[in-house]
Amino acid sequence: MMKNLSFRSKLLLAFLLIGVVPLLICTLLMLNIFRVTLAGNARDAAEAELDGAARALDALLLEGVGVLDSLTQDPLIRAELGEPGSAASQSVYDSLYTLSSGLRGQADFALYSGAGELLFTTGTGSAAELGTHWGLLNAAAGGEAAFSGSEGSLYAARALFSGGAPIGYALMSLGSAQLDELFSAYLGTGGILLLDPFWDFVYRSQNAGDEGLAPLLRDRLLSGQDLSDGSGSEFYVRESAVSGFVLLYVQPEPVADWVMRLLYIVAAGTIVICLALCALASMLMSRQLFRPVRELNSAMGAVEEGKLDTRLEVRSTDEMGQLAGRFNRMAERLQAHLDESVRRRQELSEAQIRLMQAQLNPHFLYNTLDTVKWMGKINRVPEVATVAADLADILRSSISGDEFVTLGQELTTLGRYVEIQSIRFPGKFTLETDVDEAAADVLVPKLMLQPIVENSIIHGFAESGGRITVTARLEGGELEVTVSDDGCGMSEESLRRFRSADAGEGGRHHLGLRNVDAILRLHYGQEHGLRITSAEGRGTSVAITLPARFKED
Repeated sequence: MMKNLSFRSKLLLAFLLIGVVPLLICTLLMLNIFRVTLAGNARDAAEAELDGAARALDALLLEGVGVLDSLTQDPLIRAELGEPGSAASQSVYDSLYTLSSGLRGQADFALYSGAGELLFTTGTGSAAELGTHWGLLNAAAGGEAAFSGSEGSLYAARALFSGGAPIGYALMSLGSAQLDELFSAYLGTGGILLLDPFWDFVYRSQNAGDEGLAPLLRDRLLSGQDLSDGSGSEFYVRESAVSGFVLLYVQPEPVADWVMRLLYIVAAGTIVICLALCALASMLMSRQLFRPVRELNSAMGAVEEGKLDTRLEVRSTDEMGQLAGRFNRMAERLQAHLDESVRRRQELSEAQIRLMQAQLNPHFLYNTLDTVKWMGKINRVPEVATVAADLADILRSSISGDEFVTLGQELTTLGRYVEIQSIRFPGKFTLETDVDEAAADVLVPKLMLQPIVENSIIHGFAESGGRITVTARLEGGELEVTVSDDGCGMSEESLRRFRSADAGEGGRHHLGLRNVDAILRLHYGQEHGLRITSAEGRGTSVAITLPARFKED
Protein backbone atom coordinates (compact mmCIF):
# COMPACT_ATOMS: atom_id res chain seq x y z
CA MET A 1 0.00 0.00 0.00
CA MET A 2 2.77 2.45 0.97
CA LYS A 3 4.70 1.64 -2.21
CA ASN A 4 1.85 2.95 -4.39
CA LEU A 5 1.65 6.33 -2.63
CA SER A 6 3.18 9.41 -4.17
CA PHE A 7 6.09 11.24 -2.59
CA ARG A 8 3.79 14.04 -1.39
CA SER A 9 1.32 11.58 0.15
CA LYS A 10 4.12 9.78 1.95
CA LEU A 11 5.49 13.08 3.24
CA LEU A 12 2.05 14.19 4.44
CA LEU A 13 1.45 10.86 6.13
CA ALA A 14 4.84 11.05 7.81
CA PHE A 15 4.11 14.57 9.10
CA LEU A 16 0.75 13.44 10.46
CA LEU A 17 2.21 10.39 12.14
CA ILE A 18 5.08 12.33 13.67
CA GLY A 19 3.20 15.50 14.60
CA VAL A 20 -0.40 14.55 15.33
CA VAL A 21 -0.36 11.01 16.69
CA PRO A 22 2.03 11.80 19.59
CA LEU A 23 0.04 14.95 20.33
CA LEU A 24 -3.22 12.99 20.34
CA ILE A 25 -1.82 10.28 22.61
CA CYS A 26 -0.21 12.85 24.91
CA THR A 27 -3.42 14.90 25.12
CA LEU A 28 -5.58 11.89 25.98
CA LEU A 29 -3.06 10.70 28.55
CA MET A 30 -2.76 14.15 30.13
CA LEU A 31 -6.52 14.61 30.36
CA ASN A 32 -7.00 11.20 31.92
CA ILE A 33 -4.05 11.70 34.27
CA PHE A 34 -5.50 15.09 35.21
CA ARG A 35 -8.90 13.57 35.93
CA VAL A 36 -7.52 10.58 37.83
CA THR A 37 -5.15 12.80 39.83
CA LEU A 38 -7.95 15.16 40.81
CA ALA A 39 -10.17 12.22 41.74
CA GLY A 40 -7.37 10.71 43.85
CA ASN A 41 -6.64 14.01 45.57
CA ALA A 42 -10.34 14.56 46.21
CA ARG A 43 -10.69 11.03 47.60
CA ASP A 44 -7.71 11.46 49.92
CA ALA A 45 -9.00 14.85 51.07
CA ALA A 46 -12.50 13.45 51.66
CA GLU A 47 -11.14 10.50 53.66
CA ALA A 48 -9.02 12.84 55.79
CA GLU A 49 -11.87 15.29 56.39
CA LEU A 50 -14.34 12.50 57.21
CA ASP A 51 -11.89 10.95 59.68
CA GLY A 52 -11.43 14.33 61.34
CA ALA A 53 -15.18 14.92 61.54
CA ALA A 54 -15.77 11.44 63.06
CA ARG A 55 -13.04 11.99 65.65
CA ALA A 56 -14.41 15.43 66.53
CA LEU A 57 -17.95 14.04 66.94
CA ASP A 58 -16.80 11.11 69.08
CA ALA A 59 -14.64 13.39 71.22
CA LEU A 60 -17.56 15.76 71.79
CA LEU A 61 -19.96 12.92 72.58
CA LEU A 62 -17.51 11.30 75.00
CA GLU A 63 -16.99 14.58 76.79
CA GLY A 64 -20.74 15.16 76.80
CA VAL A 65 -21.43 11.69 78.26
CA GLY A 66 -18.88 12.53 80.98
CA VAL A 67 -20.81 15.70 81.77
CA LEU A 68 -24.04 13.67 81.91
CA ASP A 69 -22.39 11.22 84.32
CA SER A 70 -21.32 14.13 86.52
CA LEU A 71 -24.85 15.55 86.49
CA THR A 72 -26.43 12.23 87.46
CA GLN A 73 -24.00 11.89 90.36
CA ASP A 74 -24.35 15.43 91.75
CA PRO A 75 -26.09 15.25 95.22
CA LEU A 76 -27.93 18.53 94.84
CA ILE A 77 -29.36 17.52 91.46
CA ARG A 78 -30.27 14.04 92.70
CA ALA A 79 -32.03 15.52 95.72
CA GLU A 80 -33.98 18.00 93.63
CA LEU A 81 -35.05 15.33 91.10
CA GLY A 82 -35.90 12.83 93.86
CA GLU A 83 -38.01 15.42 95.78
CA PRO A 84 -38.88 18.36 93.53
CA GLY A 85 -38.78 21.64 95.46
CA SER A 86 -36.36 20.34 98.10
CA ALA A 87 -33.49 22.52 96.80
CA ALA A 88 -33.31 26.08 95.63
CA SER A 89 -33.69 26.43 91.87
CA GLN A 90 -30.73 28.78 91.68
CA SER A 91 -28.45 26.22 93.33
CA VAL A 92 -29.55 23.56 90.86
CA TYR A 93 -28.86 25.94 87.97
CA ASP A 94 -25.46 26.75 89.42
CA SER A 95 -24.57 23.04 89.56
CA LEU A 96 -25.90 22.50 86.02
CA TYR A 97 -23.92 25.40 84.57
CA THR A 98 -20.80 24.57 86.55
CA LEU A 99 -20.68 20.90 85.49
CA SER A 100 -21.38 21.71 81.78
CA SER A 101 -19.12 24.75 81.58
CA GLY A 102 -16.47 22.78 79.59
CA LEU A 103 -18.90 22.37 76.69
CA ARG A 104 -20.64 25.69 76.93
CA GLY A 105 -21.52 26.87 73.46
CA GLN A 106 -20.85 23.46 71.96
CA ALA A 107 -23.87 21.70 73.48
CA ASP A 108 -26.91 22.40 75.62
CA PHE A 109 -27.74 20.41 78.79
CA ALA A 110 -31.09 19.89 80.51
CA LEU A 111 -32.60 18.06 83.50
CA TYR A 112 -35.91 16.21 83.22
CA SER A 113 -38.11 14.74 85.93
CA GLY A 114 -38.93 11.06 86.11
CA ALA A 115 -42.16 11.84 84.25
CA GLY A 116 -40.31 13.47 81.35
CA GLU A 117 -41.05 17.10 82.32
CA LEU A 118 -38.34 19.68 81.60
CA LEU A 119 -37.10 21.21 84.85
CA PHE A 120 -33.79 22.96 84.12
CA THR A 121 -31.85 23.77 80.90
CA THR A 122 -28.81 25.75 79.72
CA GLY A 123 -30.32 26.47 76.35
CA THR A 124 -33.60 27.09 74.56
CA GLY A 125 -33.61 24.34 71.98
CA SER A 126 -34.79 21.36 74.14
CA ALA A 127 -38.31 20.03 74.03
CA ALA A 128 -40.60 21.01 76.83
CA GLU A 129 -41.61 17.41 77.57
CA LEU A 130 -40.38 14.00 76.45
CA GLY A 131 -42.06 10.63 76.64
CA THR A 132 -40.68 8.10 79.08
CA HIS A 133 -42.21 5.02 77.51
CA TRP A 134 -40.58 5.46 74.09
CA GLY A 135 -37.78 7.29 72.42
CA LEU A 136 -34.69 8.70 74.01
CA LEU A 137 -35.70 8.68 77.72
CA ASN A 138 -37.08 5.17 77.46
CA ALA A 139 -33.74 4.02 76.02
CA ALA A 140 -31.83 5.86 78.78
CA ALA A 141 -33.91 4.06 81.44
CA GLY A 142 -31.88 0.96 80.59
CA GLY A 143 -28.93 2.37 82.54
CA GLU A 144 -26.58 3.28 79.65
CA ALA A 145 -26.22 6.56 77.83
CA ALA A 146 -28.70 6.69 74.93
CA PHE A 147 -28.47 8.66 71.71
CA SER A 148 -31.13 9.94 69.35
CA GLY A 149 -31.49 12.47 66.60
CA SER A 150 -34.19 14.26 64.65
CA GLU A 151 -34.95 17.49 62.82
CA GLY A 152 -31.31 18.59 62.65
CA SER A 153 -30.45 17.85 66.32
CA LEU A 154 -28.49 15.18 68.13
CA TYR A 155 -29.39 14.11 71.66
CA ALA A 156 -27.71 12.09 74.42
CA ALA A 157 -29.40 11.17 77.72
CA ARG A 158 -28.61 9.34 80.96
CA ALA A 159 -31.12 8.37 83.72
CA LEU A 160 -30.79 9.05 87.47
CA PHE A 161 -31.88 6.06 89.54
CA SER A 162 -33.09 5.73 93.13
CA GLY A 163 -34.17 2.35 94.45
CA GLY A 164 -33.86 0.85 90.96
CA ALA A 165 -36.31 3.27 89.35
CA PRO A 166 -35.47 6.36 87.32
CA ILE A 167 -36.13 9.55 89.19
CA GLY A 168 -34.96 11.88 86.45
CA TYR A 169 -32.88 12.33 83.33
CA ALA A 170 -29.84 14.39 82.26
CA LEU A 171 -29.90 15.31 78.54
CA MET A 172 -27.36 16.84 76.12
CA SER A 173 -28.53 18.32 72.83
CA LEU A 174 -26.60 19.49 69.76
CA GLY A 175 -28.61 21.76 67.49
CA SER A 176 -27.99 22.52 63.79
CA ALA A 177 -25.90 25.58 64.57
CA GLN A 178 -23.73 23.64 66.99
CA LEU A 179 -23.31 20.75 64.52
CA ASP A 180 -22.45 23.28 61.80
CA GLU A 181 -19.74 24.72 64.03
CA LEU A 182 -18.49 21.20 64.92
CA PHE A 183 -18.17 20.07 61.29
CA SER A 184 -17.22 23.41 59.69
CA ALA A 185 -13.50 22.64 59.84
CA TYR A 186 -13.98 19.37 57.93
CA LEU A 187 -16.26 20.31 55.05
CA GLY A 188 -13.71 21.30 52.38
CA THR A 189 -15.43 21.07 48.99
CA GLY A 190 -17.89 18.41 50.16
CA GLY A 191 -20.74 18.10 52.61
CA ILE A 192 -21.49 15.98 55.68
CA LEU A 193 -24.62 13.94 56.40
CA LEU A 194 -25.34 12.63 59.92
CA LEU A 195 -27.66 9.61 59.98
CA ASP A 196 -28.91 7.50 62.87
CA PRO A 197 -28.19 3.75 62.97
CA PHE A 198 -31.28 3.19 60.80
CA TRP A 199 -29.98 5.69 58.21
CA ASP A 200 -32.72 8.18 59.01
CA PHE A 201 -31.83 11.82 58.46
CA VAL A 202 -30.44 13.71 61.47
CA TYR A 203 -28.29 16.52 60.10
CA ARG A 204 -26.87 17.78 56.81
CA SER A 205 -24.40 20.52 56.03
CA GLN A 206 -24.27 22.67 52.95
CA ASN A 207 -23.35 20.86 49.70
CA ALA A 208 -24.73 17.63 51.20
CA GLY A 209 -27.85 17.36 49.08
CA ASP A 210 -31.44 17.61 50.23
CA GLU A 211 -33.39 15.64 52.87
CA GLY A 212 -34.46 13.09 50.29
CA LEU A 213 -30.86 11.92 49.88
CA ALA A 214 -30.90 9.81 53.06
CA PRO A 215 -33.89 7.63 52.02
CA LEU A 216 -32.39 7.21 48.54
CA LEU A 217 -29.07 6.03 49.94
CA ARG A 218 -30.80 3.72 52.44
CA ASP A 219 -32.80 2.09 49.65
CA ARG A 220 -29.65 1.57 47.54
CA LEU A 221 -27.81 0.16 50.54
CA LEU A 222 -30.64 -2.29 51.30
CA SER A 223 -30.73 -3.42 47.66
CA GLY A 224 -26.95 -4.06 47.60
CA GLN A 225 -26.13 -1.22 45.19
CA ASP A 226 -23.35 1.32 45.36
CA LEU A 227 -24.00 4.58 47.13
CA SER A 228 -24.88 7.11 44.44
CA ASP A 229 -27.24 10.01 43.90
CA GLY A 230 -26.91 9.95 40.09
CA SER A 231 -24.91 13.21 39.95
CA GLY A 232 -21.45 11.67 39.95
CA SER A 233 -20.74 12.48 43.60
CA GLU A 234 -18.68 10.09 45.72
CA PHE A 235 -19.81 8.97 49.21
CA TYR A 236 -17.51 8.02 52.07
CA VAL A 237 -18.90 6.39 55.24
CA ARG A 238 -17.74 6.39 58.88
CA GLU A 239 -19.60 5.03 61.90
CA SER A 240 -19.34 6.82 65.25
CA ALA A 241 -17.75 4.50 67.78
CA VAL A 242 -19.57 6.30 70.64
CA SER A 243 -23.10 6.76 69.35
CA GLY A 244 -23.38 4.25 66.46
CA PHE A 245 -24.52 7.09 64.21
CA VAL A 246 -23.31 7.19 60.59
CA LEU A 247 -21.33 10.04 59.08
CA LEU A 248 -21.49 10.39 55.27
CA TYR A 249 -19.09 12.65 53.42
CA VAL A 250 -20.54 13.76 50.07
CA GLN A 251 -17.71 14.62 47.64
CA PRO A 252 -18.92 16.24 44.41
CA GLU A 253 -17.26 15.16 41.16
CA PRO A 254 -13.75 16.78 41.18
CA VAL A 255 -14.12 18.00 37.62
CA ALA A 256 -17.56 18.84 36.36
CA ASP A 257 -18.70 17.25 33.13
CA TRP A 258 -18.91 20.60 31.43
CA VAL A 259 -15.29 21.32 32.40
CA MET A 260 -14.13 18.00 30.93
CA ARG A 261 -16.19 18.64 27.80
CA LEU A 262 -14.53 22.04 27.49
CA LEU A 263 -11.09 20.47 27.92
CA TYR A 264 -11.84 17.86 25.26
CA ILE A 265 -13.13 20.59 22.92
CA VAL A 266 -9.93 22.59 23.46
CA ALA A 267 -7.82 19.44 22.89
CA ALA A 268 -9.76 18.61 19.72
CA GLY A 269 -9.31 22.16 18.46
CA THR A 270 -5.58 21.96 19.17
CA ILE A 271 -5.32 18.69 17.25
CA VAL A 272 -7.25 20.14 14.32
CA ILE A 273 -4.92 23.15 14.24
CA CYS A 274 -1.94 20.79 14.41
CA LEU A 275 -3.40 18.77 11.53
CA ALA A 276 -3.75 21.91 9.46
CA LEU A 277 -0.20 23.05 10.29
CA CYS A 278 1.20 19.60 9.47
CA ALA A 279 -0.65 19.54 6.15
CA LEU A 280 0.59 23.06 5.33
CA ALA A 281 4.17 22.23 6.32
CA SER A 282 4.12 19.01 4.31
CA MET A 283 2.79 20.85 1.25
CA LEU A 284 5.48 23.52 1.51
CA MET A 285 8.19 20.94 2.13
CA SER A 286 7.00 18.66 -0.66
CA ARG A 287 6.84 21.61 -3.04
CA GLN A 288 10.40 22.57 -2.11
CA LEU A 289 11.62 19.00 -2.55
CA PHE A 290 9.41 17.88 -5.40
CA ARG A 291 10.53 20.59 -7.88
CA PRO A 292 14.24 19.63 -7.88
CA VAL A 293 13.34 15.93 -7.69
CA ARG A 294 11.04 16.32 -10.70
CA GLU A 295 13.76 18.21 -12.61
CA LEU A 296 16.28 15.53 -11.66
CA ASN A 297 13.91 12.77 -12.78
CA SER A 298 13.31 14.56 -16.09
CA ALA A 299 17.04 15.08 -16.62
CA MET A 300 17.78 11.43 -15.88
CA GLY A 301 15.13 10.44 -18.40
CA ALA A 302 16.83 12.63 -21.00
CA VAL A 303 20.22 11.05 -20.22
CA GLU A 304 18.62 7.63 -20.45
CA GLU A 305 17.48 8.55 -23.97
CA GLY A 306 21.07 9.44 -24.89
CA LYS A 307 21.02 13.23 -24.39
CA LEU A 308 24.25 13.41 -22.45
CA ASP A 309 24.49 17.19 -22.79
CA THR A 310 21.57 17.59 -20.34
CA ARG A 311 22.48 19.71 -17.30
CA LEU A 312 20.65 20.86 -14.15
CA GLU A 313 20.70 24.38 -12.77
CA VAL A 314 22.24 24.41 -9.28
CA ARG A 315 20.09 26.81 -7.22
CA SER A 316 21.28 26.04 -3.69
CA THR A 317 24.09 24.52 -1.67
CA ASP A 318 21.95 22.06 0.29
CA GLU A 319 21.66 18.33 -0.39
CA MET A 320 19.43 18.88 -3.44
CA GLY A 321 21.93 21.37 -4.86
CA GLN A 322 24.77 18.91 -4.22
CA LEU A 323 22.74 16.18 -5.93
CA ALA A 324 22.21 18.41 -8.98
CA GLY A 325 25.94 19.18 -9.12
CA ARG A 326 26.82 15.49 -8.91
CA PHE A 327 24.33 14.73 -11.68
CA ASN A 328 26.00 17.33 -13.90
CA ARG A 329 29.43 15.85 -13.19
CA MET A 330 28.10 12.34 -13.84
CA ALA A 331 26.64 13.43 -17.19
CA GLU A 332 29.95 15.10 -18.12
CA ARG A 333 31.86 11.93 -17.29
CA LEU A 334 29.40 9.79 -19.22
CA GLN A 335 29.83 12.09 -22.22
CA ALA A 336 33.62 11.91 -21.87
CA HIS A 337 33.53 8.11 -21.55
CA LEU A 338 31.26 7.85 -24.56
CA ASP A 339 33.57 10.08 -26.60
CA GLU A 340 36.54 8.02 -25.48
CA SER A 341 34.72 4.79 -26.36
CA VAL A 342 33.85 6.12 -29.81
CA ARG A 343 37.43 7.27 -30.31
CA ARG A 344 38.81 3.89 -29.24
CA ARG A 345 36.35 2.12 -31.51
CA GLN A 346 37.39 4.32 -34.42
CA GLU A 347 41.05 3.63 -33.68
CA LEU A 348 40.36 -0.07 -33.51
CA SER A 349 38.53 0.02 -36.83
CA GLU A 350 41.27 2.04 -38.45
CA ALA A 351 43.93 -0.30 -37.02
CA GLN A 352 42.04 -3.33 -38.31
CA ILE A 353 41.74 -1.70 -41.75
CA ARG A 354 45.42 -0.85 -41.76
CA LEU A 355 46.21 -4.38 -40.65
CA MET A 356 44.18 -5.79 -43.51
CA GLN A 357 45.87 -3.42 -45.87
CA ALA A 358 49.27 -4.40 -44.54
CA GLN A 359 48.46 -8.10 -44.67
CA LEU A 360 46.97 -8.00 -48.10
CA ASN A 361 49.14 -5.29 -49.62
CA PRO A 362 49.11 -5.14 -53.40
CA HIS A 363 52.78 -6.09 -53.70
CA PHE A 364 52.27 -9.38 -51.92
CA LEU A 365 49.15 -10.27 -53.88
CA TYR A 366 50.79 -9.24 -57.14
CA ASN A 367 53.98 -11.20 -56.53
CA THR A 368 52.10 -14.24 -55.34
CA LEU A 369 49.75 -14.26 -58.27
CA ASP A 370 52.63 -13.64 -60.62
CA THR A 371 54.50 -16.60 -59.18
CA VAL A 372 51.44 -18.79 -59.52
CA LYS A 373 51.03 -17.71 -63.11
CA TRP A 374 54.56 -18.42 -64.25
CA MET A 375 54.89 -21.64 -62.34
CA GLY A 376 51.70 -22.81 -63.85
CA LYS A 377 52.80 -21.85 -67.38
CA ILE A 378 56.39 -23.00 -67.38
CA ASN A 379 56.79 -25.84 -64.94
CA ARG A 380 53.32 -27.31 -64.55
CA VAL A 381 54.23 -28.34 -60.99
CA PRO A 382 51.95 -29.20 -57.99
CA GLU A 383 53.06 -26.07 -56.13
CA VAL A 384 50.54 -24.12 -58.16
CA ALA A 385 47.66 -25.85 -56.50
CA THR A 386 49.28 -25.43 -53.09
CA VAL A 387 49.82 -21.71 -53.48
CA ALA A 388 46.32 -21.21 -54.83
CA ALA A 389 44.76 -23.17 -51.91
CA ASP A 390 46.84 -21.36 -49.31
CA LEU A 391 45.99 -18.02 -50.80
CA ALA A 392 42.29 -18.88 -50.76
CA ASP A 393 42.49 -19.87 -47.09
CA ILE A 394 44.26 -16.67 -46.16
CA LEU A 395 41.75 -14.54 -48.05
CA ARG A 396 38.87 -16.44 -46.47
CA SER A 397 40.26 -15.90 -42.98
CA SER A 398 40.95 -12.24 -43.68
CA ILE A 399 37.45 -11.37 -44.79
CA SER A 400 35.59 -13.44 -42.13
CA GLY A 401 33.45 -11.48 -39.66
CA ASP A 402 35.01 -13.00 -36.52
CA GLU A 403 37.34 -10.72 -34.58
CA PHE A 404 38.72 -13.60 -32.50
CA VAL A 405 39.81 -17.11 -33.45
CA THR A 406 41.46 -19.87 -31.50
CA LEU A 407 45.25 -19.97 -31.39
CA GLY A 408 45.07 -23.26 -33.29
CA GLN A 409 43.15 -21.60 -36.14
CA GLU A 410 45.60 -18.69 -36.12
CA LEU A 411 48.52 -21.11 -36.42
CA THR A 412 46.78 -22.86 -39.34
CA THR A 413 46.40 -19.54 -41.18
CA LEU A 414 50.02 -18.73 -40.37
CA GLY A 415 51.04 -22.09 -41.85
CA ARG A 416 49.25 -21.22 -45.11
CA TYR A 417 51.10 -17.91 -45.27
CA VAL A 418 54.51 -19.50 -44.50
CA GLU A 419 53.90 -22.18 -47.11
CA ILE A 420 53.35 -19.51 -49.77
CA GLN A 421 56.44 -17.61 -48.69
CA SER A 422 58.49 -20.82 -48.65
CA ILE A 423 57.52 -21.39 -52.27
CA ARG A 424 58.44 -17.82 -53.15
CA PHE A 425 61.72 -17.96 -51.20
CA PRO A 426 62.73 -21.60 -51.15
CA GLY A 427 65.30 -22.44 -48.49
CA LYS A 428 65.41 -18.88 -47.12
CA PHE A 429 63.80 -19.66 -43.76
CA THR A 430 62.15 -22.36 -41.65
CA LEU A 431 59.28 -22.12 -39.18
CA GLU A 432 59.13 -24.10 -35.94
CA THR A 433 56.16 -24.14 -33.51
CA ASP A 434 56.13 -25.22 -29.87
CA VAL A 435 52.57 -24.82 -28.57
CA ASP A 436 50.95 -26.36 -25.48
CA GLU A 437 47.93 -28.47 -26.30
CA ALA A 438 45.70 -26.49 -23.91
CA ALA A 439 46.90 -23.19 -25.39
CA ALA A 440 45.53 -24.09 -28.84
CA ASP A 441 41.95 -23.41 -27.63
CA VAL A 442 42.62 -19.89 -26.34
CA LEU A 443 40.94 -17.09 -28.30
CA VAL A 444 43.26 -14.50 -29.87
CA PRO A 445 42.70 -11.59 -32.30
CA LYS A 446 42.47 -12.74 -35.89
CA LEU A 447 45.69 -12.50 -38.00
CA MET A 448 47.76 -11.62 -34.94
CA LEU A 449 50.86 -13.71 -35.82
CA GLN A 450 51.10 -13.23 -39.62
CA PRO A 451 52.35 -9.59 -39.53
CA ILE A 452 55.02 -10.52 -36.95
CA VAL A 453 56.27 -13.48 -39.04
CA GLU A 454 56.13 -11.34 -42.19
CA ASN A 455 58.29 -8.71 -40.46
CA SER A 456 60.88 -11.43 -39.70
CA ILE A 457 60.89 -12.72 -43.30
CA ILE A 458 61.06 -9.30 -44.97
CA HIS A 459 63.33 -7.41 -42.57
CA GLY A 460 65.07 -10.06 -40.50
CA PHE A 461 66.11 -12.26 -43.45
CA ALA A 462 66.65 -9.50 -45.99
CA GLU A 463 70.32 -10.47 -46.50
CA SER A 464 70.44 -14.11 -45.36
CA GLY A 465 68.15 -16.92 -44.27
CA GLY A 466 67.27 -18.15 -40.82
CA ARG A 467 64.80 -19.81 -38.49
CA ILE A 468 61.53 -18.49 -37.03
CA THR A 469 60.22 -20.06 -33.80
CA VAL A 470 56.67 -19.67 -32.44
CA THR A 471 56.08 -20.81 -28.82
CA ALA A 472 52.87 -20.66 -26.78
CA ARG A 473 52.43 -21.45 -23.07
CA LEU A 474 49.30 -21.36 -20.91
CA GLU A 475 50.21 -20.46 -17.31
CA GLY A 476 48.18 -18.95 -14.46
CA GLY A 477 45.19 -17.98 -16.62
CA GLU A 478 47.37 -16.16 -19.16
CA LEU A 479 48.58 -17.06 -22.64
CA GLU A 480 52.24 -16.28 -23.35
CA VAL A 481 53.08 -16.25 -27.09
CA THR A 482 56.60 -15.58 -28.38
CA VAL A 483 57.72 -15.16 -32.03
CA SER A 484 61.52 -15.08 -32.37
CA ASP A 485 63.98 -15.23 -35.26
CA ASP A 486 67.75 -15.37 -35.66
CA GLY A 487 67.90 -12.73 -38.35
CA CYS A 488 69.74 -9.44 -38.54
CA GLY A 489 67.71 -7.87 -35.67
CA MET A 490 66.51 -4.29 -35.16
CA SER A 491 68.67 -1.29 -34.41
CA GLU A 492 68.15 0.81 -31.30
CA GLU A 493 66.89 3.63 -33.49
CA SER A 494 64.26 1.36 -35.08
CA LEU A 495 63.10 0.16 -31.65
CA ARG A 496 62.93 3.72 -30.38
CA ARG A 497 60.84 4.87 -33.33
CA PHE A 498 58.55 1.86 -32.98
CA ARG A 499 57.90 2.57 -29.31
CA SER A 500 57.43 6.32 -29.71
CA ALA A 501 53.98 7.91 -29.85
CA ASP A 502 54.66 9.28 -33.35
CA ALA A 503 55.32 6.44 -35.80
CA GLY A 504 57.18 8.63 -38.29
CA GLU A 505 59.39 6.83 -40.70
CA GLY A 506 59.54 3.74 -38.55
CA GLY A 507 55.79 3.46 -38.64
CA ARG A 508 55.81 3.04 -42.43
CA HIS A 509 58.41 0.28 -42.26
CA HIS A 510 56.66 -1.61 -39.43
CA LEU A 511 53.00 -0.87 -40.15
CA GLY A 512 51.89 -4.45 -39.48
CA LEU A 513 53.59 -4.59 -36.09
CA ARG A 514 52.13 -1.25 -35.03
CA ASN A 515 48.62 -2.34 -36.05
CA VAL A 516 48.89 -5.60 -34.09
CA ASP A 517 50.18 -3.64 -31.09
CA ALA A 518 47.25 -1.17 -31.33
CA ILE A 519 44.67 -3.98 -31.62
CA LEU A 520 46.06 -5.80 -28.57
CA ARG A 521 46.05 -2.65 -26.45
CA LEU A 522 42.51 -1.70 -27.48
CA HIS A 523 41.16 -5.18 -26.75
CA TYR A 524 43.07 -6.04 -23.60
CA GLY A 525 44.44 -2.79 -22.18
CA GLN A 526 47.60 -0.73 -22.48
CA GLU A 527 49.71 -3.27 -20.60
CA HIS A 528 49.07 -6.00 -23.20
CA GLY A 529 50.92 -4.55 -26.21
CA LEU A 530 53.86 -6.08 -28.08
CA ARG A 531 57.10 -6.49 -26.14
CA ILE A 532 60.02 -6.43 -28.63
CA THR A 533 63.55 -7.27 -27.71
CA SER A 534 66.25 -7.17 -30.39
CA ALA A 535 69.90 -6.53 -31.06
CA GLU A 536 71.68 -6.03 -34.36
CA GLY A 537 73.04 -9.32 -35.68
CA ARG A 538 71.39 -11.43 -32.97
CA GLY A 539 67.76 -11.65 -34.04
CA THR A 540 64.43 -10.29 -32.77
CA SER A 541 61.92 -11.61 -30.24
CA VAL A 542 58.31 -10.43 -30.01
CA ALA A 543 56.37 -11.48 -26.88
CA ILE A 544 52.61 -11.25 -26.31
CA THR A 545 50.79 -11.86 -23.01
CA LEU A 546 47.00 -12.18 -23.13
CA PRO A 547 44.33 -13.22 -20.60
CA ALA A 548 43.21 -16.77 -21.44
CA ARG A 549 39.67 -16.69 -22.84
CA PHE A 550 37.79 -19.60 -24.36
CA LYS A 551 34.73 -19.95 -26.53
CA GLU A 552 32.70 -21.49 -23.70
CA ASP A 553 33.43 -18.39 -21.56
